[in-house]
This record gives sequence, structure tokens and C-alpha cells, in this order.
Amino acid sequence: MNTRTITGIIIHCAATPNGRWTMAKDVDNWHRERGFSRTLDFRAKLNYSLTSIGYHFLIYTNGAVATGRHLDEVGAHAKGFNSKTIGVCLVGTDKFTPKQWESLKANIQWLLKKYPDARVCGHRDLPQVHKTCPGFDVSAWLKNDCNQSPGHILNTEDQAK
Repeated sequence: MNTRTITGIIIHCAATPNGRWTMAKDVDNWHRERGFSRTLDFRAKLNYSLTSIGYHFLIYTNGAVATGRHLDEVGAHAKGFNSKTIGVCLVGTDKFTPKQWESLKANIQWLLKKYPDARVCGHRDLPQVHKTCPGFDVSAWLKNDCNQSPGHILNTEDQAK
């Protein structure tokens, strides 16, 4: 049973160099530095060692999906929208591996089955947000059946840069 009413799923990017390996613990440290925190009750339910992570999911460059906050836990990822949204973050900035794209699609499809009335958008699509996060147009990605966004695919040549 869901304890929160979810009206949105917000896609983010970690604003890290494309292709660089970043762990949930790294994001947790950054969020702790920004003053975010999680309650002991929710930490006891999921990811006790992550004291501050604001996202519910983090998608690594190899496509693995790490959990952050519990789905019933209010996020810390989109000021003014956290109470009714789920935050999904891709490691990178504007180019993502094919495995990340596959995992993002599967994660969003799973979340939409759980929260069928939720609207999916990018962080940058929210009112009063002056960011480019994530580094791609989420509405165009959705219209393209959640397939990889052209120009935003990280390949091995890009990773060498």
C-alpha cells in the first residue's frame, strides 16, 4: 500500500561528467553537504547508511538501478514538488549509456504501473526551475516511446574524452 499520493515522476541528472562512475554514497555525501537528511525510521526501512540522498532511484552508467529513498519517503530533489513526486536520477549530465537509457525506460514504466496517474517530466520542466537538468528533453523522449534520445547517447569514444 502506498502512503503518499504521487502525482509526478521527475527525471534528473547528477550533473557529473558523462561516463564517470558515481555511486549512491557519493550523491548522499553531496546531499548531506547541502543540508538534506533522512529520518531514522525511513533509513531503517531502506538504505540505512544513506543518511541524506534526495532521490528515490539512481541509474549508474552500467544500467544498474540503485535505490535511494523509500518510495513512501518524501524526496529532496525538486523544491516545492517533493511531497507528491518520485525522483529518478541518471549519473551524468547530458549523454547516457544505452544501458542507462534501457534502465530509465524500465524504471519509468514500472513506476507508471505503480502510479498510473503520475506525470513524468524533467526537473527543468518544473515552474520556476532554471536548470537544464536532465540534459535532454523528457517530453520528446516520452513521445519517442522512451527510446534513447538522439544526440544524448554516450558511446565508448565519448567516455575516452
